[in-house]
Amino acid sequence: MGKSIADLLLNTTLMGSVFTNQRLKNLSEQFGCSEDILSRFAISLSLKQGPIPRNWEPTRPTSTLTVNSGKPLRGKTLFKSDLSLFLVMLALHEPNSREDEARGLFTLHWERGVQMMADESESKDWLEYLHEKISC
Repeated sequence: MGKSIADLLLNTTLMGSVFTNQRLKNLSEQFGCSEDILSRFAISLSLKQGPIPRNWEPTRPTSTLTVNSGKPLRGKTLFKSDLSLFLVMLALHEPNSREDEARGLFTLHWERGVQMMADESESKDWLEYLHEKISC
């Protein structure tokens, strides 16, 4: 019997690019917030934008690169006890995706969301940025 999608995602490690790693470090410093919380929010922002091209790649950040490797993020750290919520969001915003694409799609949405946050946050603090994103 094979493992469930939940087991697979919780026991995997997503690997982000060096560009995503740098942006996360910058955002964490700017917002005074942990990288896993920023990552959860980034995935949500990206999913809200709708389907992502399977060949999407992050662009080089304008800031100087101070990291030299990609960013690993364990599934258990990212999803915590909210994996079912993330799977529902994925199903809603990527309706044509297959179960075997979930890990790759979460990685793509994570990286796109981090890039979006870095591009949009400018000199804002965390509460100001959150307020801007969730206000109607």
